[in-house]
Amino acid sequence: MTFDIVFVLGLTLAALFLFALDRVRVDQVALAVPVVLLLGGILTPTEAVSGLSSRATVTVGSMLVLGLGLRKTGLVAAIGAWARTAPLGGKYARMFALCLICAFLSPFLMTTAVVLVFLPVFVALAEQAEEPASRYLMPLSFVSILGGTVTLMGTTTNLVVHGEAMRRGFDDLGMFSITPLGLICLAVGLLYLFTAGRVLLPRRFRPPDLSAKYDVRRFVTELHVPEDSPANGRSLAQLGWGERYGVTVLDIERGDREITAPHGDRHIRPGDILYVQGSAERLLELARRQRLKTPRERKEHELDVAGGRGRLVEVLVAPGSHLVGRTLRDLNFGQRYDATVIAIQQHGVTVRERLAELSFRVGDLLLVRGTTSALQRLADDPGFVPMAEVKAEAGNRPRAAVAAAIMAGVVLSASFGVLDIMTAALTGVILMVFTRCVHVEEIYGEVEWLVIFVLAGLIPLGVALETTGAAELLAGGVVTLTSPLGEIGLIAAFYLMTAIMTAIVSNAATAVMLTPVAIFAATQGGVNPYALLVAVMFGASASFVTPFGYQTNVMIYGPGGYRFTDFVKVGGLLNLILLITATIFIPLFWPS
Repeated sequence: MTFDIVFVLGLTLAALFLFALDRVRVDQVALAVPVVLLLGGILTPTEAVSGLSSRATVTVGSMLVLGLGLRKTGLVAAIGAWARTAPLGGKYARMFALCLICAFLSPFLMTTAVVLVFLPVFVALAEQAEEPASRYLMPLSFVSILGGTVTLMGTTTNLVVHGEAMRRGFDDLGMFSITPLGLICLAVGLLYLFTAGRVLLPRRFRPPDLSAKYDVRRFVTELHVPEDSPANGRSLAQLGWGERYGVTVLDIERGDREITAPHGDRHIRPGDILYVQGSAERLLELARRQRLKTPRERKEHELDVAGGRGRLVEVLVAPGSHLVGRTLRDLNFGQRYDATVIAIQQHGVTVRERLAELSFRVGDLLLVRGTTSALQRLADDPGFVPMAEVKAEAGNRPRAAVAAAIMAGVVLSASFGVLDIMTAALTGVILMVFTRCVHVEEIYGEVEWLVIFVLAGLIPLGVALETTGAAELLAGGVVTLTSPLGEIGLIAAFYLMTAIMTAIVSNAATAVMLTPVAIFAATQGGVNPYALLVAVMFGASASFVTPFGYQTNVMIYGPGGYRFTDFVKVGGLLNLILLITATIFIPLFWPS
C-alpha cells in the first residue's frame, strides 16, 4: 500500500467523519477536499477543479434550474392545488391516488420539489380524515424517493452515477434504462406502505391548535406602560429586549388600535398595553427594570390561528432557504416580513427563548404570527413552506404550458437519443431563461447551490481514489469478502454498503465515492459493471432508515411529529425488502 493510497483513504475517512458529525457544513468539507488533495500532490490543478466541469455537476445544476422554472410558472403548485380538492374517493383511496401522483412527478422533477408542494396537501388530507399527520407524511417522502428511481433524471444520485460512469467510458445507460427496476421497486414500496408499513406507522395526534402545540399561551403576559417607564419614546430596536431579556413583543394595544407583530422601528408610548412572550423569569426581570405594570385583572389575549388581525401559521424551512445556517437577527426577519417568530421546533424540540440567536437548519418549523398580508409575503418566499393554506395573489407569469413543453422536450430528446441528457438539460435551461419562465436572478438566489458545491468538491476525490489505486484496493476487498456468494453477493454488498453510507452522509457524496469502486469491483469479480452501478444508484436512494439521510425525510420529521425510531421501524424493514428485490432483479436486467 503506497503513501498516496494511505493519504487518500485517510482523507476519505476524515471527510466521512465530518459529514456524520454534522458540526461543519457539508459543502465546506467538500470544497476543502480537492484543496487538500492538491496541496498533498495527489491531484494536478486540472484534476482538482474537474468537479466544476463534470457532466454530473452540470446536469444536476441544469435539472435544478428546470425544476425551478416549473415551480415559478406555477405548474407544480397548480397540480398541488388541484390535488387538495379533486374527487379522489375516500380517505385511503385519496391518499393512494396522491401517492401515485407524487410517484408520477418524481421521475421528472427533483424529489425535494415534489415533497415541498405536496407536504401541505398531505397535512390537510390528514386533518380532513381526522387522523394524525404521522400516518401520511412518511408515505409521501418514501413514495417520492422511490418514484425518483424510475428515470435517470429522477434523483441527483442517478445523475451523479451516470455522469461519473460516462466519464470512465460506461455510457450505455439511457433515460429509461432503469425504469423496469424502478417501477418494480416502486410497486413493492407502495404495497408495503399500504399494508405492513401502515401498521408500523406511528399515530401521534397534534394538539388542537398551534399555540397549544408549541405551549406558548402560558408564556404570554400583558404588560402596561406607565408614564415613568424608561421605555417611553424609544423604538423596539433601540430597547433590544430580545437580546437583553430573550422576550418577544407580539402585539401592542394602543387605545382602540391593535398593532400586530410590531417591528423594530415601532416606538413605545405611555398607556400602551404590550403582549410579551418569554419565560416567567425573563418577563419579571423586564417588568422590574422597565417599570412595566401587570394589571390586577388580566384580559384574555388569544393567539388566533385562523382570523383576526393577527394569525398564527406554522412554516417549514425549505432546502435552499436563505435562513439555513443563519439566525433571525442575520435575516432581519421582523423587518423583512412584518411578522414575528414566537417559537421554533428543531428536530422535535421546541425553543421559545433567545430565538434571534438560533441558527436554522432545513426542516425546522417556525411558529409565526402576523397579519394576512404579512403571511402572504412569507408564503411567496421559496425558502418557506406554510403548513396551512395562505391565500396568495396570483402570479404574473402564466407560462406553465411553455415550461411543461420545455420539460417534455428535454425528456423526449434525451429518451430517443437525439441529445444526451446533459445537452438536453442545458438546452432546456436556456429555453426556460429566454422564454422568461425563470429569471437569471432567481437562478442565483433560489437554486440549491449546496448540491452543486458538494459535487464540485467530491468528484475530485473520486478521481483521486481511482488514480492512486485506492478504489481498486477497496474493490478487491469487497470482491474477496463476497466471493463465496458470487454475483448476487457482490450486488447485495454494494447495495447494502451504499444504503448504509447514505444513512450517515450525503447520498450524492456516497455515489461519487462508490462509483469508481463499483467499476473496479465489476472488473475483478467478472460481473456486468452496469449491475453494480445500478446497485449504487438504488442503494443511494434507499434512505429510509434515518430522518437525516435524505432531505425529504428531514422536511417531514417536524410536521409529522416523528421520532428517530419511527424511521428505523418503518424504513428499516422497507430497506430490507428493497435490498432483496434489487438483488433478485438486477442480475436479470443486467446479466454478466
